[in-house]
Amino acid sequence: MRTLIGLISILLCCTQALAADFRWTIGFGQGTFEAIVRNADDSSVNIYCPQGQNDTTPGMFIDSKKIQPRAGEQIAVQIVVDGKNYPFYFGEDQFQARGRANRQSLHSLIDALVKSTGRHFVVEYPKFGTSEQFSLLGAREAFKSANDFLDGCE
Repeated sequence: MRTLIGLISILLCCTQALAADFRWTIGFGQGTFEAIVRNADDSSVNIYCPQGQNDTTPGMFIDSKKIQPRAGEQIAVQIVVDGKNYPFYFGEDQFQARGRANRQSLHSLIDALVKSTGRHFVVEYPKFGTSEQFSLLGAREAFKSANDFLDGCE
């Protein structure tokens, strides 16, 4: 009986540790700040600010296991936070916030992620008829605010 209780306890601890992996984390490497979240399908959203680089254009990568864009393909992506759509056009898997309008779009998305009261946000790929869900856990801590995160970028 003790063995069974011990085994159940270990399994519950492992399950909780796995769930913690699906939260926003912040990293810094080679002059670039990155906030990254993964989901259970091993897809990821990476929002970055390369303030220590020659090109300080911020942007976002989405690595999806559900879609595989062709080289040079433009992909329309909608990120839905608290029921509001934030549309972006990705070149394959990357969005670069060049120009005032694109930077404002990224800024608005980050602020929505930080201020959300929900548990998840959704990345939709209209052309492919599919979507993916990601956690909002840790978003507020990772970004603080769009102004803080993007400070030093273009």
